[in-house]
Amino acid sequence: MKGDPPATVRDHIFISYRRDDARGASGRLYDWLRIAFGGEHLFRDVHDIGVGKWRDKIDGALARSAVCVAVIGPRWANADNLPRLHDEADMVRHELVKALASEELTVVPTLVEGAEVPKTADLPPVLRPLFDTWNARKVNEEAWEDDTRRLIAEIGGAARLSAKPDLDALLRDVGAAQQRLAELEQTRRLQAAQIEGLRGTVEDLTRKLAGASAGERPGLADAFAALARGDSLAAEGAFEREFEVQFRAADEARTASAGAARNVANLALVRDVTKAVRFYRRALDVDPEDSETARLLGYAFMLLGDLKEAEAAFSRSLAIALRQGDSWGEMAAQIGLGDVFQRTGNLDAAHGAYTAALRLGERAVGTDPANTEWQRDLSVSHDRIGDVLVSQGDGEGALKAYRTGLAICETLAQRDPANTQWQRDLSVSHDRIGDVLVSL
Repeated sequence: MKGDPPATVRDHIFISYRRDDARGASGRLYDWLRIAFGGEHLFRDVHDIGVGKWRDKIDGALARSAVCVAVIGPRWANADNLPRLHDEADMVRHELVKALASEELTVVPTLVEGAEVPKTADLPPVLRPLFDTWNARKVNEEAWEDDTRRLIAEIGGAARLSAKPDLDALLRDVGAAQQRLAELEQTRRLQAAQIEGLRGTVEDLTRKLAGASAGERPGLADAFAALARGDSLAAEGAFEREFEVQFRAADEARTASAGAARNVANLALVRDVTKAVRFYRRALDVDPEDSETARLLGYAFMLLGDLKEAEAAFSRSLAIALRQGDSWGEMAAQIGLGDVFQRTGNLDAAHGAYTAALRLGERAVGTDPANTEWQRDLSVSHDRIGDVLVSQGDGEGALKAYRTGLAICETLAQRDPANTQWQRDLSVSHDRIGDVLVSL
């Protein structure tokens, strides 16, 4: 009728997620939806909630949305978060109740990080349609490229949005780049921590692409295409430019430049370890209290064969972690020191460092048994102790350590069979045990 307010245009995609559940996966999905459709069509509260009353902000965003993507990770309905879903004051519950009540919204439950569909009987009745009415989609790490492409196509169809024409090529190149980096663990003998650093850098580069202007996008696309071929130089250049700009800026931005320097270093490991060392040092000059950067510097020195500098870097990482009460950083630094001691033939010191890491891991797992990162590092500590015992001629002791590490690997692999890293860990554990059995 004449005088009626115009209907709200529904051309947005709303991402609902639990921050202590799948923040990383939701961020990655958010980035790829921005790459596909443009950031102006996305709403994710960590970026877009702004100031004001959160219910009004959420309700307004949902009123502009055609699709609500509910990101479900393994902790979404665990013992800590299930009671929150029964609490009417909970933001995630409010988002989903509002979305499910709308006849104009398509709801897409999206399972990530190996999550399974929760038992609907455990959910409050108002949330049960999330799985009883709507079909859940999975994004698995092993089939990440295909799953993401399929999900974007379905979301675009529901929102009546067309993906940008370079999307398929970008998905292919980023997937190939991730695979290329994973192979470096074998071809360049990079440590797991270095591979994780590289993956994080690729995610930061993806974030750059998601926020890029039309003029910047082709250059970043070329950087990904080069990475897929094993050439990191263009990607290094993108972060080097960011580092120079931030380093010359005010104090807050200058501190942020440490992250850009570390990304340059992570990428430089692919082709120029000396450059990697230089940029890890630059990152530490800007942010001297970063335990992880000091640890990555230690592993870079190990690649160069400079064990004295490697020991100094790991010792610095350990000291920072102790000052900050960072148990995970302390454990990781002890493993790094153990690696140096083992390389230098100081087996007693190596055993002591690995045992210290093991004790830290056992305490952490005892307080947070669902933390897979702690579980994996605990397995690594058992394996490293087994390596030392093999060098000391204690085959029986080594076999016991390896089997304990294997049991942890088996639990992780059963929890998420699609996780290629855990499957690789499982294979390595079997190989270690086989080698010891042959020698007994």
